[in-house]
Amino acid sequence: MAQQAIIKSAKIRSIQWDDDYVVYGQLSGDTHLLDGVSGELICALSGQAMSMTELLKKLKELFEEATELELENYLADFIAKFQKLGLLDIE
Repeated sequence: MAQQAIIKSAKIRSIQWDDDYVVYGQLSGDTHLLDGVSGELICALSGQAMSMTELLKKLKELFEEATELELENYLADFIAKFQKLGLLDIE
């Protein structure tokens, strides 16, 4: 992923239950149930904006056994999905 876009979460509130997260998008008013990895990434982005490289590093910490290609594909899907839901902004 050569692109160095800066990614940040839109205004959200979240709570964690066991391995799942419930995220409330303050702009849309929608509530979403996320798996642990997606929840960890969204919460990390709510604290600070990150580049793709920083997000890949964070994702690698969560999926140590995954290949670089698997991580890049997961991250691309994550960004597309949550941008469409209005939970991520890309600059």
